Amino acid sequence: MKIHLSMVVGVSLSGMTNSVSLAYPNGPGMYVTDAAPFCASCHAATKAEYMPEMPADLAKGETPENKHYRAVNAMMPPSPYVELTSEERAAIIDEARFIDERTTVTLDAPRQVAASAQIEVRVKAKGGNGPAIGVMLVDKALRYQSRPISAAGWQIIGPPQISGQDGKPQTKWLDGRITGLAKNLSFILITDQQYDRKKQVFPAGDVVFKLQAPSTPGRYSLCAALLYGTENATTAAVFQRPSGRILFSEEIAVTVGSPS
Repeated sequence: MKIHLSMVVGVSLSGMTNSVSLAYPNGPGMYVTDAAPFCASCHAATKAEYMPEMPADLAKGETPENKHYRAVNAMMPPSPYVELTSEERAAIIDEARFIDERTTVTLDAPRQVAASAQIEVRVKAKGGNGPAIGVMLVDKALRYQSRPISAAGWQIIGPPQISGQDGKPQTKWLDGRITGLAKNLSFILITDQQYDRKKQVFPAGDVVFKLQAPSTPGRYSLCAALLYGTENATTAAVFQRPSGRILFSEEIAVTVGSPS
């Protein structure tokens, strides 16, 4: 069974307090460009705090317990899990919780820089069940209101340096850009990642972004978002299973001072 990080057209089912979505056939492999966390509307958010603008009950409805596990346990359509036995349902939830508990994403960045200075920031991610994980560099840990960091005045200089779980450089995602287009993307898909529960092997990635700081002094925030899967779906028909996840790193506050 396979899951893909899908950019979706959302179809809300209010009766189930979660979103079931039509998965775009080509998945994100065709979206070799900048993206933001709202694009993964079929994914469950690991924390309700990522959606402070929403009523509390709706924010909780986006978490795995309600968005994913409630669909797994649903006994009627449109849930793609209706034909599973109780043991199969329990196994899916157990596997997802096992993955969630071991998935992490961190961001390392300077806390103080001069205006227009060039710096490097590093995102380290580990977890999910593959075969790919997605990493985004955004301004806030907000599911539906964060923006790519370029919106705040940061510039990404050149292609990010990417490595997967084997530690080797990886350019497959960036090579998907049309010849002549810049490769300084804030969203990266790390591909060809393996998962083995028994061996405790998880997808992993290390992405280094070279940035130019905003020209206007002030206090800016940086954050990394990780998109990953917890199950592999082959029988979901036209419906995307809500088994993906979005997890944010800790926000880092960066003070941009006057040019040196």
